[in-house]
Amino acid sequence: MDAPVGGKVVEDQLILRMDKTTLETRLRALTEEWGLTPLGQNIAFLWLSKAATDDTGNLTRLRQWTLMELNKQRRPLNISPWQYGCPNLLPGLTSRPVWQEEMRTTFPWIRALEAAFPQIRDELLALKNDPSTFHPYRAPSWAGVKQAADGIGSISHDAGDWNVFYLYLHDVDYAANRRRCPVTTSVLESIGGNYEHAFFSAMAPQTHITKHHGPTNKKLRCHLPLVVPSPDCCRLRVGDDIVSVHEGECFVFDDSFEHEAWNDHKSKSRIVLVVDVWHPSLSAPETKFFKFLQKARMKVERKLAENDADGFYRILEEATHVAASPAAIWS
Repeated sequence: MDAPVGGKVVEDQLILRMDKTTLETRLRALTEEWGLTPLGQNIAFLWLSKAATDDTGNLTRLRQWTLMELNKQRRPLNISPWQYGCPNLLPGLTSRPVWQEEMRTTFPWIRALEAAFPQIRDELLALKNDPSTFHPYRAPSWAGVKQAADGIGSISHDAGDWNVFYLYLHDVDYAANRRRCPVTTSVLESIGGNYEHAFFSAMAPQTHITKHHGPTNKKLRCHLPLVVPSPDCCRLRVGDDIVSVHEGECFVFDDSFEHEAWNDHKSKSRIVLVVDVWHPSLSAPETKFFKFLQKARMKVERKLAENDADGFYRILEEATHVAASPAAIWS
């Protein structure tokens, strides 16, 4: 299903019909609800004020999203039922579960990523000599299937094991990891629209990552399979599409759609490089705003995590010190 990318919706005009004082009051109240610092609130207010009256088309999706926020509307109209479980959805974005047909024209950097497959794979395999590199994937209690046995967050698989090696994640310092993978890092840094979220993801033999949704449709996710025991054993379901996994062949999907993954091989692991990118339907100014907002909110959340045992950053920090089972990664 393709949602319209351009053009204003009728409801969009409601913002323009508000008097200036009412609009400013509501926009300032909205920025306060986001929990930003006073400086962050002022910056966000200026962005939202500009979007409310912009007629260039560059801020259409931001304006529509602002109206949703003002009206406490949980999700846009005309989205797929497969996206209903995603907590943060923007209107006006091209929406489809898998982007296979137009992938190489929309994302020309995929050619460079696939061309670097041998070197990226070599850098991954070099990590095998250090058992402390990967750690278990963990999430806050509300986001997983069940609590982890060691009490650190929750897990998202109901069989097998799932471990990760982060390269980029929400301004957390993974520079040491990137230094171990210079070719991988160089390719990632050349990607236009990089969302600054990338990692190696290792599924142990006979692992099932249960159905779940990503946090937003503002981004798309690319997988570069690096170690695949057998294509008929490894697959991903996105909505009602099934993607077979082949070494060295990228695929892009929208993880705001419900999705789940399997490695059914009895004795060998599956490892992919995961790269997130900003949604191509967003204009450059919109991407700039949402990048600012995400960083500002994450900064506040990181500060709060010091006193929240179930906070994202607290769990991430604790999980980093849990050594993954080598057999779960390198089988």
